[in-house]
Formats: sequence, C-alpha cells, structure tokens
Amino acid sequence: MQKLRTHEGMTMIEMIGVLGVVAVLAALIIPRVFDVITDSKVDALATALRTYETGVTKYYADVGSLLPLDAQGIPQIEGTGDSAVVTSLPARLTLQSTDPLVLGTNLWPKFQGPYLQKFNSDMPPEIGTNMFIPTNIPVPINTPVTSDNMGWDLKGDDGNSDIPTDAHVAFFKLQGIGEEDFLKLDQIVDSLIGTTDAERKLRGRAKWDPANDGTLYLYLAHR
Repeated sequence: MQKLRTHEGMTMIEMIGVLGVVAVLAALIIPRVFDVITDSKVDALATALRTYETGVTKYYADVGSLLPLDAQGIPQIEGTGDSAVVTSLPARLTLQSTDPLVLGTNLWPKFQGPYLQKFNSDMPPEIGTNMFIPTNIPVPINTPVTSDNMGWDLKGDDGNSDIPTDAHVAFFKLQGIGEEDFLKLDQIVDSLIGTTDAERKLRGRAKWDPANDGTLYLYLAHR
C-alpha cells in the first residue's frame, strides 16, 4: 500500500505571503477606521452645537437679551463664557427656574430655564480641550474678520463682519480642535461658504485660529 503523505502546517514562504496580505489589508482598513471615528466625533460636536444654539435662542426669546443676568436680574456682559463662573451665560443657561435667584426682580421673572441640560467648560463633546459661550460687543460692522476678533462674515462674501456695531454677540469657543477636524466641521455648518481652506477658516459662522492647538469661534446669535 502506498502511504498518503499529508501536508502538515505552512511553509515559511506561505506564512510570509499571508502576513504580507494581512499587512496590505491593515494598511487599507486602519486609516479608514480612524476616519470613521473622527467623523463620528465631528458629527457629535455639530449636534451639540445645534443644542447650544437652540438654548441661546430660547433664552433670548424669554429674557429679551443675550447677556447673562446678574444677581439682580440685569443683563451684563461676561466675556469668559466659562461654566465655572456663576454669572456666565452657560451657567445661566443651565440654571433651574426653581433656583431662589430666579425669584428676584427685573428680568428674572421671565427666566424659564434650564435652557441646556448640561454645559461643562472642561468637558467638550468628543473633540477639544475646553469650551465656552462668551457674550461680547462685536467689532464695528464691515471690519475685516480675523481669526480671533469679534467679527463674523456671516454671508461669506467679502471677509468683512456683518454684525451690527451696536449689537451684542453670543458665540461658542472651543480650544484644542485641529485644522482637519475644523474643516470637517465647517463642511457641516458652512457647507456653501468658502472655496479654499483659507476662506473656510475665516468666512461664515465658523472660523479657526491656530492658537491653543487650534481654536474654533462659532457665531451663535446677536442682538
């Protein structure tokens, strides 16, 4: 009887071939996996931004001002936008209407919060290191927009601010967002504005400053 020889295991050449195929597949798949993860984080940030914008809009509809109220119920400019500051706009947006402070005078009786369920400046959604909602006076209308001044070319047509000089503006500031992530976010919030990366970084509601590992300035509302 002729013995049948079985093929035991794989030769070294076969193993090298398999590993080569695995390496090629990994090189093709892994970057796409990271892209999907990054895209999902940018989408989460865009969703959060819509929530913040809605909260600011509802606050204005009730109170009649974009400025946070002080203890006496009088609107005051508060430029940090840090949730840890009790007189900041994000702190007011998350304040309960049952808080003893709300029962005071002036504009407090109009307050119907909370307008946001949560906002922690030290815990931005998915991307970034710190986030804020400051309120401030914008630069004069038609002033050239820079990466960090209080001006926004909302129309995206000429690089000059469209916000009236005598208005107050509320905006979202996010530190620690890279250029690539910003450009992905910009495609969501300003999809029709800007033909080059340089224009996308300055025109529309969203603009980007390379400072602080990249800082997003997103217009929310003005009055």
